[in-house]
Amino acid sequence: METNLEIEFKTKINHDEHLLIHDYFPFSEPVLQVNTYYDTKQQDLFKKGIMCRIRKVNDQAILTIKEPQELGVMEYEAILKEDFLTDENAALILKEFNIEAKDLEEITYSSTVRYEYKDAYGVWCLDITQFKHHKDFELEYELFHEDPQAEKHYLQTLQSIGIEYEAIEPKYLRALRSSELKDQ
Repeated sequence: METNLEIEFKTKINHDEHLLIHDYFPFSEPVLQVNTYYDTKQQDLFKKGIMCRIRKVNDQAILTIKEPQELGVMEYEAILKEDFLTDENAALILKEFNIEAKDLEEITYSSTVRYEYKDAYGVWCLDITQFKHHKDFELEYELFHEDPQAEKHYLQTLQSIGIEYEAIEPKYLRALRSSELKDQ
């Protein structure tokens, strides 16, 4: 099990801004991330603000649990070597939260096409995410570590591209809301 304090800035963008940003940075080739989100029937994790997902990238499945902290979000991650229900790495992480894999059920999903570019403070992530009932665009800036200059750098970069900052909820919450739309 690995832990990591995730500190990131993100902004909602539209399709035209996505194209503008794509041309601004020398991004890597895109990667497809397929995310399946889990919780108990009683929403024990959600009630504590905790997110649980399995992300598949290529042939690899990664279990991630995100727990809010005063600064950022603590990520607990493990590469799954077996089925989620029997994987020892998954059991270790879930034990930290007093949950067993058999008590979790799939609650929603999303898929993201992600482009990345690294600079001095972190990784710029240009995302197109498809949810159950909608698609959206965002630009994330995931910091390597806490740095007082990073937010200023982020905002100045947005300004130099011509992007106005607009707050956006985490993908997990957007996925839940999209699932709630249910053929309305």
